[in-house]
Amino acid sequence: MTGIDGRRLLVTGGGSGLGRAIALGAAAEGARVVVAGRRAALLAEVAATAGGAGEVIPVEADVTDPVQVGTLMRACVDRLGGLDGVVNAAGVHSIGASADLDEGELERVLGVNLVGAFRVTREAARVMFDAGGGSIVEVASLSGFGAFPGRLAYAVSKAAVVEMTRTLAAEWGRRGVRVNALVPGFVRTPIQESLIARGVLDVEALEARTPLGRRADPDDMVGPALFLLSDDSRFVTGHCLVVDGGWLPFVGPVDRYAGLGGGG
Repeated sequence: MTGIDGRRLLVTGGGSGLGRAIALGAAAEGARVVVAGRRAALLAEVAATAGGAGEVIPVEADVTDPVQVGTLMRACVDRLGGLDGVVNAAGVHSIGASADLDEGELERVLGVNLVGAFRVTREAARVMFDAGGGSIVEVASLSGFGAFPGRLAYAVSKAAVVEMTRTLAAEWGRRGVRVNALVPGFVRTPIQESLIARGVLDVEALEARTPLGRRADPDDMVGPALFLLSDDSRFVTGHCLVVDGGWLPFVGPVDRYAGLGGGG
């Protein structure tokens, strides 16, 4: 991967799931990574696990707190000497009937997934402007591209992240800052596993609906994320890179040609 070795990166939501995998994958390629999140013990475990030529530096921070985000940015500058890239992987989920969704829950989800992501993005961009540029990767969702019943707060927040990505890419391109979005499919994360345990998510139906026939592992997101952070994507901005095993373009199984039963 061109341009990852020695890169100075920030990964929010880095204590588990996608953020953890991306932080460790970047460090393995030689990047120096500040990994941020709300749970210090998980961040310390990620730092202790890191291998390769890079390093992982844990910094406890809540993206919903402007003061903590400011402290996080200062830590990135002090510990890394600047920022070349950011992955906004901090996020929360919400599921339930839309008619029962209260405003407090909506505000909680938007506060992390949208406002928190923007807050980190804005502060990181200010650092990058002074340095001549950088790459910011937002983590969006398939729910930002179509109806996901029972997930109104989450879907609205992620649809807004897609629009934020496109708008900032158009606004900041001349200042050297690229902004793209990684759009994962269904991934084996702690949040998803909790939904399965509650009986909310039907894994067999999900995997049958996915053309590649399985859910993603967090490591499946590492290569695409590092591509967007690297010099290999130097002319890519405002793009939503969908990594979903073929879910989004597949409108559904209707006959034997869908391939779900092995036909063709």
